[in-house]
Amino acid sequence: MMTAAADPRTDLSTDLNVGIDTNIDTNISASTSTSTSSTSSTNTATRTVAVTVPDWPLVAALDRHQRRTADGASRTDGADGPSDAAPALDPSVDPVILLDQHRVTFAGAAAQEAGALPGMTRRAARAACPEALVLEADREHESALFELVAAAVDTIAAGVDVLRPGVLLMSARGPARHQGGEEALAERILDAVAELTGWDAAVGIADGPFAALLASPPGRIVREGRSADYLAPHPITALRSAPVGPGWGHRGQPSATRPEKRLDLAETVDLLQRLGIASLGDLAALPSAAVADRFGPDIATLHLLARGGEPVPPAAHHPTQPLLAETTLETPLVRTDQAAFIARPLAEELHTMLVERGLICTRLRIVARTEGGEEMERTWRHDGALTVADVVDRIRWQCDGWITRSRLGGPATGAITRIGLHPLQLAPAGEGAPALWGSAGEAAVRASRAFARAQGLAGEDAVQVPARLGGRLLAEETTRVPWRSEKPAARPGPWPGSLPRPVPTTVFREPPSVALQDAAGRPVVVTARGLLSAAPARLLVLAPGAPVLQRAGLRAGSEHPVLAHGAPTVIDERWWTPAGVRSARLQLVVRSAGDEETAVLALSRTGNWMLEGLYD
Repeated sequence: MMTAAADPRTDLSTDLNVGIDTNIDTNISASTSTSTSSTSSTNTATRTVAVTVPDWPLVAALDRHQRRTADGASRTDGADGPSDAAPALDPSVDPVILLDQHRVTFAGAAAQEAGALPGMTRRAARAACPEALVLEADREHESALFELVAAAVDTIAAGVDVLRPGVLLMSARGPARHQGGEEALAERILDAVAELTGWDAAVGIADGPFAALLASPPGRIVREGRSADYLAPHPITALRSAPVGPGWGHRGQPSATRPEKRLDLAETVDLLQRLGIASLGDLAALPSAAVADRFGPDIATLHLLARGGEPVPPAAHHPTQPLLAETTLETPLVRTDQAAFIARPLAEELHTMLVERGLICTRLRIVARTEGGEEMERTWRHDGALTVADVVDRIRWQCDGWITRSRLGGPATGAITRIGLHPLQLAPAGEGAPALWGSAGEAAVRASRAFARAQGLAGEDAVQVPARLGGRLLAEETTRVPWRSEKPAARPGPWPGSLPRPVPTTVFREPPSVALQDAAGRPVVVTARGLLSAAPARLLVLAPGAPVLQRAGLRAGSEHPVLAHGAPTVIDERWWTPAGVRSARLQLVVRSAGDEETAVLALSRTGNWMLEGLYD
């Protein structure tokens, strides 16, 4: 494995006159060792540039607020021309809250100090910080405004793809040769965005789009062939920003290969964490064949990304005739509201062409021609198959961006007379097998609405979900937090004596008391050597009847024969202090009511037994 030389970092913040860290780091040290297969995947990945604007929804919301404030002041003053711009807000100093669907997605430092946190409802956030400026996320404004960033990058290199508002992707090979190297290309892009828009951008360059996306926020250039090393230390939660391909229902959209299922990145990441996969390196270390066989092609794509590879573009599936949906407008398009009327028929025409050929589109180019003969185009990538609604949104967003960019400070655009749709990447609609898991679809959406309604009526604590903390005892491993609120940080381990997986499905917050007896009726205890005084023969339930125990057939005062038991596990808590506690765990299988076998987990403290949990 090649060892990277210690190249110095080139600080670009002075040239850009911005107050953020935009270092271009060419020294990516090797972390954990990677396999030969991961290296080969990295070498075949496309050298990619990712351009991101940090916290783009917040930037767009602040821009809209500032323009509305300036327009309001202009009307109040009665001035014919635009008034002076409203003073810019600093989210790190001023209390600012960003809402998306009535939930806090961003809270500035001042707002968080007052108690407003991400995940809160509007009402709870306003109650915690009444003086905060509350902004609403607007996807349409974000998409239209981002055209200014795309146009700025277009002045440096052609072939820019919009992955989503706030993220641009492009190939690095040609532009880097033209600009004199990747470092020079990154510097030119940062200069262009700052000079033409006034916003701070970040650039990452690596092998493959996923590594480039993760390298963008810190502003790094990952050496060729080293993307796997760079990705390995990242937490598995980094997959939430993965540029996944067809088959994924990202942001609540149905799967392309399984319309009745929905595959969500957040749910997938959560499940991978519960399986013990904590980092991208852990995922990359799994055998490729085993991942594909066990989890299906969608998770195999994530595995390929974690190894520093890049999925093969589906552009190899060429139809017999090139696909093109185009319309000539009788009335030139000069207002953004006109785009809504022409977008749906055009999108439905393209969708019909794709359905007739059994194809899906994941990369779409929108081309427009103006009255003056000017041609404009923009390419949109998508996380999954583009539906009619997706295409309609992108036509509206793009036309809005082209028409209003002069008002927003960009070059003027004439009236649009023709709009065309060119699908660039196509794949068979039935390609791929079902994965191991999927979400509940419409049932999950209805449940989410019910939870949100309950919280709106009864407060944040009305709906709570478990969050893992870490600890030796099962009751200490998890806590409950309000639904959709930010989960607390897990306590660092290790936790000697903690129960290995699988854990009981039912855990008692207040463990019910029980007693263990041997065949002669004597109490069974754990000795100082960690051994049982005798083989347990009977389990006596001493606690008042809890509903969970009753459903399991373990009523208060009942006695149940022990069919099998394991070896006790001793837990020494704070043995170095006078307040230390010594306890022991014991797994048992008892015969409950109805002659059924029930597995339980018993905990002994100071000679007294209690039930810590029940197994299914």
